[in-house]
Amino acid sequence: MSHSLLPDPISSPKGCCARPHGKIAPTHAGGQSEPVTPVRYGSRNGWTLPPTKKQLAVWMHYVYFAVVTFGIYIPLLPSPWNLVSYSVVGGVFYLHLVAYVATVSVDAAHPNVRANNYNSPLPNIHRSQREFIFKDEFCTVCEAEVGPKAKHCWACNKCVMDFDHHCMWLNTCIGRRNYWFFFVMVSSGVILLLLVVVIVLFVFIEHYINPAMLRTAPQLQNVKSSAWFIFLPLAAVEVNTVWLLVLAGFTVLLGLNSLVRMTLLLSFHINLLRKNISTYDYILREREAERDAEAALKEPSPDVDESRNSMSHAEATGSYCTTSGLPWDTCLPSPPQVFHVIRNT
Repeated sequence: MSHSLLPDPISSPKGCCARPHGKIAPTHAGGQSEPVTPVRYGSRNGWTLPPTKKQLAVWMHYVYFAVVTFGIYIPLLPSPWNLVSYSVVGGVFYLHLVAYVATVSVDAAHPNVRANNYNSPLPNIHRSQREFIFKDEFCTVCEAEVGPKAKHCWACNKCVMDFDHHCMWLNTCIGRRNYWFFFVMVSSGVILLLLVVVIVLFVFIEHYINPAMLRTAPQLQNVKSSAWFIFLPLAAVEVNTVWLLVLAGFTVLLGLNSLVRMTLLLSFHINLLRKNISTYDYILREREAERDAEAALKEPSPDVDESRNSMSHAEATGSYCTTSGLPWDTCLPSPPQVFHVIRNT
């Protein structure tokens, strides 16, 4: 299948990648062009509409943990631990929120790309042509010199300086300009989730051991033991014990799940920093290792004996360990599943 240029009446010498209407479309042997994907606008940051489903899920988590922690369980702690928790958890939450807003708000695009007009549409390039958009460190889509470490993100449709990854949870790219905001956001998120889980778990356990310790608020002094109040002290709402404990159990499970994922993500990036590589570099190395593994299976070494060449089904499919002398796909390192990376090809 060949590819032909659909010319624009006022196209520039750059041809297929000229703004605002140039684009490439595959053609069949008979000369009939396939439908062309409309041009897209480059995404400035994570606030670009529409938000992704994962981004909406992150916002819901923020609201849920804030309401449950500050409105329900910290007020039940005995004095002065409730005041200490307000200060410590509130400080970490503020740091995390500021880092999140900074990560999402910063435009990670290369300076030369940011200098271009974001109000003009960028062409969508057919997947088979994407490897040809760079020439001498010049991106023909962004129409800018971007340097050797920049990469064109097809989700944001722009070149990102020192590209690390595109995060679907934030709906933005992570690069040189916002990587450290991202790292602080993840680090503070781990600490914040740990504090929330500890506080809610303490209330859950203390309810069975010594519930009187949780009833120091004036509103809880002259009520029956099965009655509790939330949103103390400003807007007390009465709830029963079952409701309080079920919500605590759900919050602990949700918090632990998020904590494990965030901890894996943090450890992954600490390892990347230790090796002085980006997530994108890691993905490229992993792909190269996978290609080498496939090549080793398809082309066995000539000095291997005949019995070695007769691989079992498990060996042929890669389901064996590295102790056998050949690679095992599942032994290759991979980033944690919480780290969503768009593997652009």
